[in-house]
Amino acid sequence: MEIGLVVDAACDLPPAFMAERGVEVLPIGIRLGERYVQDVRDPEQTAAFYRERLDRRTELHAQSQALEPEQIEATLLARWVSRYDHLVCMTITSARSPIYAHTTRAVLAVGTRARDQRRAEGLPLRWGATVINSRSMFAGQAVLAWEAVRLREAGATLTELELRLRSLADSIHAYLVTDDLYFVLHRAARKGDRSVNWASYALGNLLDVKPILHCHRDNTGPVAKARGFEAGVRRVFDNVLAEARRGLDVPCVCISYAGALDRLEQVPGFAAFRAELEAAGNTVLVSQMSTTGAVNVGVGSLCVAFAALQHRFL
Repeated sequence: MEIGLVVDAACDLPPAFMAERGVEVLPIGIRLGERYVQDVRDPEQTAAFYRERLDRRTELHAQSQALEPEQIEATLLARWVSRYDHLVCMTITSARSPIYAHTTRAVLAVGTRARDQRRAEGLPLRWGATVINSRSMFAGQAVLAWEAVRLREAGATLTELELRLRSLADSIHAYLVTDDLYFVLHRAARKGDRSVNWASYALGNLLDVKPILHCHRDNTGPVAKARGFEAGVRRVFDNVLAEARRGLDVPCVCISYAGALDRLEQVPGFAAFRAELEAAGNTVLVSQMSTTGAVNVGVGSLCVAFAALQHRFL
């Protein structure tokens, strides 16, 4: 059985990793003012997005849009029904996006057309797809996808792969440090989230306070605050290293940055953080944050993710 692995465009895997290991991408629509584009995790497109938007608040007019079920169905037929016998589709948390629901509907609807297409091409008629809610976002999705790749390459059966990924989703922790509290507040207000008010923003901005956000099991919210972006990143790094010393559920840490990666290399402590993880046998995957992620959390944001069942932020 040929198993295909699909992630949506919010998943922050390095493009080279996806190309080399055969990870497919489900596009996400991006509305930029009057212009509509699709985020397909193309590295040149992503780099251009950051390069052309040096003012960090120009994304406020942008909005991500999940493909409709009919669009996803058409994508399945055009790209993957003939190529794979079964798809495992891993999506961003269902609490923050309708992609999981839309993909599930598309998979349920496409069956007859998929069989007809495969019959016409002389392929075995049996075809299917599994949709898995990663319960995480951005770099957190990448941790799940990394494990899916490892399992497929190790020869895991479809059942083994499905069971492992659904279980692992409960262990993934993604931390986000944003460099622009105004942006996060503005985006949250547009979605009806009033957990941070403008008075809090004014005080936080005056004191250069940066929230540390945590996404776990579909829930996203602040776990701490730091005086300055670098201090926030340092706290996240310290927590991840402490967890890694205890032992991660999968030996992989994923990092994504909403901007040029050479700036990430200059963040104090990053080189030592990466070196310690790799010296302990962990894979460290570093990627630019997707356009989808950037329009939701802002340029300059950093996301770090790993899997550990008993983790607590200290």
